[in-house]
Amino acid sequence: MCGEPRATNGAKVKQTLYMKYGSRVTSGMAECLYDRGLDDPELATFFDGVDIDRLREHVADFLSVLAGGPDIYRGRDLREAHADYRISKPHFEMVMGHIAGAATELGIEPEDIAAIAAAIRGYEDDVVSG
Repeated sequence: MCGEPRATNGAKVKQTLYMKYGSRVTSGMAECLYDRGLDDPELATFFDGVDIDRLREHVADFLSVLAGGPDIYRGRDLREAHADYRISKPHFEMVMGHIAGAATELGIEPEDIAAIAAAIRGYEDDVVSG
């Protein structure tokens, strides 16, 4: 039976972005985001010496939580993880642009991109320190 998701007791289930997009909003976003970041001369130096595959996994897990999926994020506290990088507000905005671009490339709808961006912006103070 197609239509709105329902629990086993027949109650309607609120569709999350995780349910709507699946891996596009988690591993797909993380993959595309870091491909863009590594190609961006303003951001690429932040990734020197970083295990990018491990970072992609952490970000995919983090996006899972933001998108209403399972809470499988086991990475470090965001403030601690970003403290040594001295990320500026302009760098944060560049990353936000790449997030929007990655989401668009993956076929995520504009209103859902805005929701993802708003959720990420909730962590801006933990990331920006420079």
